Order: sequence, then C-alpha cells, then structure tokens
Amino acid sequence: MGKPENIKVNNAFDLSVTAKNIISISCLEDIQQLRQLDSGPRLVLGSATNVILDEYFDGTVIHVLMHKITQGDNGVVSVGAGLPWHELINYCLTQDLYGIENLTLIPGLVGAAPVQNIGAYGVEVSSVIHSVTCYNFATQEIETLSNVACMFAYRDSVFKSKNYMILSVQFHFQKVFQPDLSYPSLVQFLADHHLAHDEVSPRVLSQSIQAIRESKLPWPEDIPNVGSIFKNPIIETDSIPADFLEGHRWLVADGQTKLSAARLIELVLTGIEIPPTLDFYKKHSLVLINRGGAVFSEVTELLRAIQQQVHLLHGIQLLVEPEIIES
Repeated sequence: MGKPENIKVNNAFDLSVTAKNIISISCLEDIQQLRQLDSGPRLVLGSATNVILDEYFDGTVIHVLMHKITQGDNGVVSVGAGLPWHELINYCLTQDLYGIENLTLIPGLVGAAPVQNIGAYGVEVSSVIHSVTCYNFATQEIETLSNVACMFAYRDSVFKSKNYMILSVQFHFQKVFQPDLSYPSLVQFLADHHLAHDEVSPRVLSQSIQAIRESKLPWPEDIPNVGSIFKNPIIETDSIPADFLEGHRWLVADGQTKLSAARLIELVLTGIEIPPTLDFYKKHSLVLINRGGAVFSEVTELLRAIQQQVHLLHGIQLLVEPEIIES
C-alpha cells in the first residue's frame, strides 16, 4: 500500500510525517469511532512535544480536542485533555488556584501531562492530580483512575502502557499559596533579581519560571524541538567518585544521586559527528533542535551514538526522554 501523503501529522520536531488514518475526539460521543477501529496500530497524539515520529505511521492517529474547564463543588477542577498546558497555567493564576506555577511554559496539552508525569523546578504534576478520566482500549469503556491507580513515578505513569487515552484530568489545586522555591536555578534567579522568598507571589513565581525557561529553552513553534532529549540519570551515590560531575549532580532520596544529562552530553560531543540538519541548542545542550530537513534515522542514530559514548567513557546509561515511535 502506498503512503498517503495527504494525511500529514504535525509534530513539534517538525519531521515530515504522514499517517494512514486520523480521528479527532471533540466530545464523548466521538468515542464511538474508536469502538469501530480495526486491530491495527493506533497512536494517541497531542501536540507531539514529547515524541519523535518515523516518516509514516501505518495506523490511526487519534487527537483529543476536548478543552473545557469545569470547577466542581468539591474543589476538584476538571480539564479537557486538549487544552494547551499554558492556558491552564493562566487560568489558575486568575482563579487563585495554586500548585503548578513551577510548571509554567512546559509545551504540550493537558492530556500529555499525566503520561510522563511532567515535572520542572522541583514540582511534578502528580502532586496536584486528583484523578484521570480516560478511555480503556481493552474494555472499550470510559474509566476514571485515582491518583494512586495512575502509578506515577519519575517521568512515568500507567499511561505509558498505551492501554488508555486520556480524556480529562481532574486537579485538586492548593487554595493557599505554598510555593516550592528550592530548585537551585530558581534560588539563583530570585537572588539575582533581589526577590525575597516571602515576597514571591504566584504570578511572580510563574513569571520567574518563564524567564528561566526562555533563557535556555526554545519554544517548539520557533525552533523545532521536543525538550530535554535525555533523562537525567539517577544512580547509586556510592557507585561514582565523590568528585565526578561536581557542580552538575544533586543528591536525591535513598542514597541516590541525579546526574546532569546535559553535562554528560557536553563531555562526549567532541567525538561525535552531528548531521548538518541537527544541532544542540546554544543555550542548553540537553535540547536537540531540527535546523531544517532532519529525518528520523539521523535523529535516532545521533542519540544512539551519544548513549554509546557516555556508557563507554563513564559507564552510565542515558535514557531518551521523548518517546521514539518507529514505523
């Protein structure tokens, strides 16, 4: 079967991608379309800010477009999966709902947030998620999973199994502003701008996070990228020398240390050939950018080369952050 060039799949990395079929879910009644699908491959896709797609998907791409926000009497806020994340941030700032200021300017849609349990500057979205309403592909029913049932972990959740399609996310935001100002780069930013911790308002915190992110991370619509290309590895503290990656490591719980993937990349790049269509963003070496015309194989081969070199020289396994979806 030939590849239908007319069904283009937009993606944040701006690779040329097409699909066999595309379905849009704008309301619950549209779920019926899913029950009529054959057993072929399927892919639930938002704004594709955390995936790297091969040139052709021989199956059905599903977009959830629902974006309504509803506040319940119990204090739970239900948000449609198709709402852009930055719009939810703005909504919360105007409604005196707190807890996600540190997640300002993360690209993507609300429905993508629980999948990889998005986190930034010391806060993970799972800390404010009450439950997630989703379509179960196995049972063909709509289900609501509690926070515990979502099995949240670092950049992980039950939704990575692809058994579910998220329709809406229910949040239980804080009614009293209790900011997390502990992240090192945030501490430095506040100090540089002479902002005392007890004087930081929700909007000032959000604006501060935005300024930090904009100083080193490009917006995908301006420069095609999918954010951090590798996860920061977490290893046993006693497995590495005390001075290894000094200044680029952080102690975490249970005798473990988080290492800077950006720094590990910098240490090996001199021995790796980067295709002219790709580059690492000048302000942040953890962000791979498409300079124009990049193809899937170039991306995956480069990532594989970096992983091999880091493991060879330092014995550390780097894991790719975005999901790689092959044909």
